[in-house]
Amino acid sequence: MGTIPGNTEERARLDISARGLWGPFQKTMFDVRIFHPNADSYKDRDIKSVYTQHENIKRKDYEQRVIQVEKCSFTPLVYSTSGGMAPQAQVFHKRIAELVAAKTNEEYRDVISMMRTKLSFALLKSVLVSVRGSRGKSSHTREIPISEVSFNLIPDGLSGDVTFS
Repeated sequence: MGTIPGNTEERARLDISARGLWGPFQKTMFDVRIFHPNADSYKDRDIKSVYTQHENIKRKDYEQRVIQVEKCSFTPLVYSTSGGMAPQAQVFHKRIAELVAAKTNEEYRDVISMMRTKLSFALLKSVLVSVRGSRGKSSHTREIPISEVSFNLIPDGLSGDVTFS
């Protein structure tokens, strides 16, 4: 039996695992990378090539091990601190939005818009925390299940013509 390519360190693990995203009962593992596109090391490079580079690094580190050992698929999720995302992350977000829209009977455009907004704020928060550091204990906020979130921007009672004074 040959060696498994990629990251085989004892502490090497992936960030996210999900079942049913790409196919019924199919398990998929994800690893996230966030990079700063304005860093000096990327100043002379096209942003698409930087995204591709980071996706390829993640694939090299994890894909074969995930397929051979975990017996599931792998998707790298690469984001930039400016809010952009690599092609595989875009496909991931579109698929999640499709599934959520179908399950909650919401419009796809409302779901994807809310997801992109939440992602933008999460990336902004991560940048601020890395620049400023955390400020004491985090507040205890109640996590709301995705099934209880409405993605409609206009409440039900406001359909039709609305005038503002």
